Amino acid sequence: MSAAASADPVISIGADQHGAVVEANAAHWPPGALAAALRLQLREVSGPVSVWIDHPDHGEADGGDLAPTETEFGRGLAELGLTFERDLYRMERSLPMDQPSGIETRSFLVGQDEQAWVEVNNRAFSWHREQGGWTLEQVAERQAEPWFDADGFRMYDIDGHIAAYCWTKVHADEDPPVGEVYVIAVDPQYHGRGLGRALTLAGYEHLADAGLTRAMLYVDADNTPAVTLYLDLGLEVAVVRRLFTGTGPLNS
Repeated sequence: MSAAASADPVISIGADQHGAVVEANAAHWPPGALAAALRLQLREVSGPVSVWIDHPDHGEADGGDLAPTETEFGRGLAELGLTFERDLYRMERSLPMDQPSGIETRSFLVGQDEQAWVEVNNRAFSWHREQGGWTLEQVAERQAEPWFDADGFRMYDIDGHIAAYCWTKVHADEDPPVGEVYVIAVDPQYHGRGLGRALTLAGYEHLADAGLTRAMLYVDADNTPAVTLYLDLGLEVAVVRRLFTGTGPLNS
């Protein structure tokens, strides 16, 4: 599995459209130290807060057979006023893949595809907290990021319309660099054609052609069809990314 760029025990605080976002990697902290550090940091946060904690996929990752709220760490966050919301898997494997995509995709056309892509994306993710409800302004923000690559944003058209897409991203700060299937979706009107598998493979084909040797993606742990697909493609769960939410200032 790929190594993180830094193993320093740090807590990062940022923000998204839902409020403050606090992130930490449990593997970088001694037992008990992360909960204590979060207690101090969260005193300074007001309003809605999302706390993402990364766990290696073994032992303390999911507390064995215990529910997230029943682990010692989960109970500690509950005492702060945080509620467990969901698990996100980071899944990884080597590149190239073992099978071809069997389809032909094209690059995203900057200045032309934005509106059509937003419409397809929002239909596909009408249920999703982060990925649903995108605006053209959010697309522009991503296009301004240094990692954005229109060639890595693969489109699949049917009858001149975007039917599915696979947006890839390269994490150059990891060693070795890792290619991510950042977002993938199929317009609901084209479900049932195997496009999810094909577009995933097409994204990783593009990354392998660019010289990447490691692949990864994030997927909701309870999205059983997607997890099953990715396991079938040879990806394995490497990290469990656990989300707790609340409203600050939290209990001290």
